[in-house]
Amino acid sequence: MKKPPFHKSVQFTIRGILWILRNERNFQIHILGLIINLFLIVYLGLSNFESALIILVSFFVLVTEALNTCVEKICDYIQPEFDTRIGIIKDLAGGAVLLATIAAIVVGILVYWPYFKLFVY
Repeated sequence: MKKPPFHKSVQFTIRGILWILRNERNFQIHILGLIINLFLIVYLGLSNFESALIILVSFFVLVTEALNTCVEKICDYIQPEFDTRIGIIKDLAGGAVLLATIAAIVVGILVYWPYFKLFVY
């Protein structure tokens, strides 16, 4: 099979991102988190290093959510009926998203805490 031209590959990739953005509620929630973080980066004037950390963990969550969606779609295609084994696979993929989200929250607390302490005192 011949590989498509690069611009076609990019089109397919963008189509996939738009699909998940339109169809997956959790991905939409994570995008909202990214937007809030981008606002906070600008508003609080985070350093380049802090900004990079926040953006990195935000995209880590988005990537794991996209992979989780892929796993779920493949599982549903392979076994449309309920199957305990498929349920475990889906739970593992969902667990990966949860772990990424916990890591992002921890990084967010560590980065944002000094800035919010300034507002309290």
